[in-house]
Amino acid sequence: MAVNIHELVARLQGPDSAEKASAAAALAKQAVAGQSLRVFIVTEGALPLLVVLLRAGTEQGKTSAADAISELAIDESSRALLVDEGAPLLLVTLLRAGTEQGKASAVGAIAELAFDAPTRTLLDGEGALPLLVALLR
Repeated sequence: MAVNIHELVARLQGPDSAEKASAAAALAKQAVAGQSLRVFIVTEGALPLLVVLLRAGTEQGKTSAADAISELAIDESSRALLVDEGAPLLLVTLLRAGTEQGKASAVGAIAELAFDAPTRTLLDGEGALPLLVALLR
């Protein structure tokens, strides 16, 4: 069964919270397929919608958005867009107050965003490091 990326991105804009979470999870799975598919997902406009879901979604929506962000942030250009959209602060918030699954997803996304030195500084300023250390204990 072929996955329609355009349809998944459109579902991120719909009113149904479960559909948004499901679409984000499906995008995360598709992003694993390689750079060309990640670029296509980003070109379809997924990043700002995932950040909105991370900001105002259900707990499952936030977790799925963080999973998708983690996969899409593999590419440097996507990392820059995610920083511009405010994803680092939202991921630290999920790391601080999310469910266990949400925290695990936030760790993955933070790890990808932290490849860039300015973003590491930003994450540190938001308090990510002590939260990450606490999860190791």
